[in-house]
Amino acid sequence: MARVYRTIESLKSLKSELVDKGITRFKSVREIKDFLKNFNSEKLTILNDISDELDKEYSKTCSSLKQKIQNKVEAINLETERIDSRISDLQTKIDLILKKNGDNFLKKIISSLRLYYLKKESKHFLNNKTKLISLSAKELSNTIGKDKLFIEEYKTDRQLLIKNRVKLKIEKLEYICSVLESSKNLISGAIGENLVVKEIKKLSDDYVLINDFKLNFSPPIFYKQQNERIYSIQIDHLLISKAGIFIIETKNWSKKSINSISLRSPIEQIRRSNFALYTYISKNISLDQHHWGEQKIPIRNLIVMINNKPNTQFKYVSIKLLRELNDYIKYFEPILTEKQVNNITTQLI
Repeated sequence: MARVYRTIESLKSLKSELVDKGITRFKSVREIKDFLKNFNSEKLTILNDISDELDKEYSKTCSSLKQKIQNKVEAINLETERIDSRISDLQTKIDLILKKNGDNFLKKIISSLRLYYLKKESKHFLNNKTKLISLSAKELSNTIGKDKLFIEEYKTDRQLLIKNRVKLKIEKLEYICSVLESSKNLISGAIGENLVVKEIKKLSDDYVLINDFKLNFSPPIFYKQQNERIYSIQIDHLLISKAGIFIIETKNWSKKSINSISLRSPIEQIRRSNFALYTYISKNISLDQHHWGEQKIPIRNLIVMINNKPNTQFKYVSIKLLRELNDYIKYFEPILTEKQVNNITTQLI
């Protein structure tokens, strides 16, 4: 398998854009493709899952409601018995104090105070009996009330309940879809570049692929053909092999895009990168001296089209479909040694 270094640029840009917009569910281009393909079925799954959950909740609520009502009755009876018992106990103590008439003066004062507080407590229970009983079953009453309301809503407007429950999930799903739609160029690029990487991985480990290859120049180099100074270059894929170096640009374009005059030609872009890379290699990379003289490192320009390509051939660059890629690369005879390939790789990574 070919040796691969670095992540493809369009995938990094796509991940960054999605994270900036709060979307972190995707780990690969494949997951994005699957999401877009299955968007409608995922929405339907959410609706069906919520509908099933609602039906189960209704059934469970109906089953548990009778038990909750019984528990409330028991809680009320228990609290009623407790309060009645307390009132009876207080009254017994009050009667005992009232029967005692022969106590001395100090004991009468103490008894009077005790009688006061016993009557006050007894009055509190008598006056607030209903309230105290209700408080003991308040939590159960609230739960029963909510359950009855849910059952009534389920019976009268089940679809509205489903709609309300799926709203946030569906909105989140549609938001993700809208973000992906607005990023379709990045997605298309990431899909194309990812396919190219997968295809090149099928080659042997004699091949070295550097994704998102970048060079910066200070001072800039002058590109006479376009009368411009080149400060930096970025190449989708740089393939180093015993046959030389391949500058690979990937385009996942439709037939309409290929024929559009508004899109910038990738040919000029790749020729510019070729000139800059050739200049850099000439100054920075030397191969072992051949007995005939200084050995040249061939640099070939290659544009890979995923599904469609122009019918015309162009100077200085080969244009191949994805399925033609590896056969084209393997066509060239090896002129470099493994040591030279590794040396070039070390210098360019």
